[in-house]
Amino acid sequence: MDNRLVATVAVVLAAAAAGCSSPPAALGGTTAKVTINGQSTGDAHAVTCTQTGWMWNIKTPDDAKGFTAFLDTGDEVTVQSVDFRDFGGFTGTFWEGRLGEAEVSGVGGKYTITGSADGSFTENPSNAVTATFRIEASC
Repeated sequence: MDNRLVATVAVVLAAAAAGCSSPPAALGGTTAKVTINGQSTGDAHAVTCTQTGWMWNIKTPDDAKGFTAFLDTGDEVTVQSVDFRDFGGFTGTFWEGRLGEAEVSGVGGKYTITGSADGSFTENPSNAVTATFRIEASC
């Protein structure tokens, strides 16, 4: 009987330790491929996807260098905003009806967002540019 108790405690502690060491999973997917001005930003990037009502939030875990995109999936799927923060050397924003242009295609958590964002590149931050982007995310 004592051996079963020790074994049960050991299994519970091992499971708890494993749970603490892994990052939270996204809803059904964990990566996004991104290009800026036709140039790849590298291998697929880790993302987290959350949904509140009809709104999807797709973002990289790094707040300093990453991106955040908000999609409205109500009657029609639309892009509300995309914010790049020194991502692939670009910092810029698309904001529905205010800055840039964007559209989205896809359903069920697999989305492709394409458009343009206003901002600047790291190598010349005082030069305002409009950059094109493409985000392929699985959420």
